[in-house]
Amino acid sequence: MKVAVITPYYKESEAVLRECHDSVLAQTVACDHFMIADGFPNPAVDGWAVEHITLPMSHRDVGNTPRVIGALSAFSAGYDAVSFLDADNWYKPDHVANMLALQRRTGAVVCTAGRSMHRPDGSFMFIDEKNDGRTHVDSNCYFLVRPAMSVMLAWATMPKELSPISDTVYLQSIRRARLSHAHDPHISVCYRSTWASDFERIGEVPPPDAKVLAFTDQPYDWLKSLSWSERRRIRRELGWPPGLAGKIARRLRAIGTRVAERVFGSQPAKRVEGTPQHRPA
Repeated sequence: MKVAVITPYYKESEAVLRECHDSVLAQTVACDHFMIADGFPNPAVDGWAVEHITLPMSHRDVGNTPRVIGALSAFSAGYDAVSFLDADNWYKPDHVANMLALQRRTGAVVCTAGRSMHRPDGSFMFIDEKNDGRTHVDSNCYFLVRPAMSVMLAWATMPKELSPISDTVYLQSIRRARLSHAHDPHISVCYRSTWASDFERIGEVPPPDAKVLAFTDQPYDWLKSLSWSERRRIRRELGWPPGLAGKIARRLRAIGTRVAERVFGSQPAKRVEGTPQHRPA
């Protein structure tokens, strides 16, 4: 399977971009790196072993547009799968190999991985239990094969106002499209956190420029300000926010998970959800 790793970048330093790229080069299976400059191309990248796509302006949507453009470009160039990696994060060497193995074993259109949280200097903070494939999936943890292109086209229409919660929109649109999904909790994605809540969780003082959760509240406030017809159009295009049936299904999944944990203890290491008709032959 021919795999492309898609990295949108903005104004990150060359050192940060290099660390990201080196983690792709270090993968134990062959893959190619697509780096998409969101309005601010770094000349150093031109000399690296990457497909360098430069966009003429910044889209200011937390990487959503360059991420989608890079993925669709890779699929149009004949790649079978794409994996996302933001410029300030990095993979462990077995990430792509694990995702390939999971996809081959399950046939899932969407595969996701576990992640660990790190300080801006790269030092380890904690394992992110929330990134469990049910409650949340960070964009850096996605590995998608060709049938997922339909939802990517929907992501391209995402209003900028929703970009702070693009991860939530991605996961809900995948569920709405009934794409099969398999999750491997093995930690292979390293996420550089700048969220105040992550530092507070481990009893540390957040950096002065740390993001606060109010940042992710803004999209919901914006959505509430829209008319019913505008909200309905967004739901039709993105599959988000979920309607009443989706909310009920989500609540039932949460109840089922809690019951399973009480009866059987820890969750199974692997799981697949979705419908067989969306799985590749």
